Amino acid sequence: MKNVLIILILFIYTGCQTNTTNKNKADKKEGTAKIELHQDFHNFGNLQAGETVAFSFKIKNSGNASLFIEKVETDCGCIKVEYPEEAIAPGKSDFMEVIFNSAGETGKVYKSITIFSNAENKEIKLAVAASVKNKMINLYSKI
Repeated sequence: MKNVLIILILFIYTGCQTNTTNKNKADKKEGTAKIELHQDFHNFGNLQAGETVAFSFKIKNSGNASLFIEKVETDCGCIKVEYPEEAIAPGKSDFMEVIFNSAGETGKVYKSITIFSNAENKEIKLAVAASVKNKMINLYSKI
């Protein structure tokens, strides 16, 4: 009975050791993606309401694993974002285009974009700003 108990304990111990070792080897093999941005803010300057403008943010994967952008969220329907759907290889770069439609906006405008990815820093924030002149609002405010 003691021999069976000893064999069972050794079997369980050896099984746990093997799983831990394999997981660590897999983690080292997979690596980590890292997002590096040349800039995280862009000012479109002075716009007339209704103008649509775009800016491309350069994204570099400075990690040692492929970078996947899982989704992008904005704080306004006036922002459209086009981003790479395929992986960005380690050391490579790609672009994320932010398109801002100023229709219905007025004054100083600040909009944020959140990037969700498999990178070490899972959430990254970008922002765009503009100073929007809206003739319709100016016209009605003078009445």
